[in-house]
Amino acid sequence: MAAELSFDETSRTTTFQGLDLHYHDAGAGDDVLILLHGAGPGVSGWSNFSGNLAHYAEQFRTIIVDMPGFGKSAHPAEYDRSYLQYAADAVMSLMDELGITTAHLLGNSLGASVAVRFVLAHPDRARRLVLMGPGSALSIGLFAPRPSEGIRRLMEFQTAPEKTKEKMEAFLRSMVFDQSLINDELIEQRFGTATDPATAGGLKAMQVANQKFPTEGELWREAGEIKHDVLITWGREDRVQPLDGAFVGFRLLENARLHVFPKCGHWAMIEQRDEFQRLTTDFFLHYA
Repeated sequence: MAAELSFDETSRTTTFQGLDLHYHDAGAGDDVLILLHGAGPGVSGWSNFSGNLAHYAEQFRTIIVDMPGFGKSAHPAEYDRSYLQYAADAVMSLMDELGITTAHLLGNSLGASVAVRFVLAHPDRARRLVLMGPGSALSIGLFAPRPSEGIRRLMEFQTAPEKTKEKMEAFLRSMVFDQSLINDELIEQRFGTATDPATAGGLKAMQVANQKFPTEGELWREAGEIKHDVLITWGREDRVQPLDGAFVGFRLLENARLHVFPKCGHWAMIEQRDEFQRLTTDFFLHYA
């Protein structure tokens, strides 16, 4: 088993358009994997992928990005384009600075949508893609009620006159099948980050940008242009992006394959970590 890597030893900061862009960097070599997190309140790249970093770093130079408005990256007051495009451009800028010509991309939820927008904007800079429970830009529900339970819990936290740990816990519990994963430490950490004024302002700016550029978020309109090999993964018990949302993107992406994890919610990289890591590593290294 790979030795765990700490936050501090992998932490790095650069800038994008004059603002801090934080990331973690581990492993070595020309085969690069970039991990992009989701959008829940209090999330960061580290909270999504710290448990996977040591594994991937044995095979790839592995970079976990705190996308703009999240984690230790800056929280812009406004965006001059859609959030997906802004974040995709931030990833490309980071690759340029680090001398990375091409990379595999693995994204969770919002991060999966950013990965798709990145490939559409910069197809020659991406290799293979893993999209884990892609966000609503590509995940079009066919049967499940919308908004989903997870999205309702998210909005109940975000729009409450007073944010509470109880509402944060309710949201986090909707993210997973295995309820033992939601403990007091996680709730405290996510609540503390989510109630930071800068974080709240960053989420508002993202929402405003997406309202200003609505079609930029409709990735299904352009998904057919992507010719890259894509692995879509889903948790069968996902209550944030229910499983029926998998099939439109799966149909539109020409070279996509789909893997569904049982007893798994929206965090496959955490709930089904060993299988998820084996599956994705094999896909990046060996699929022909």
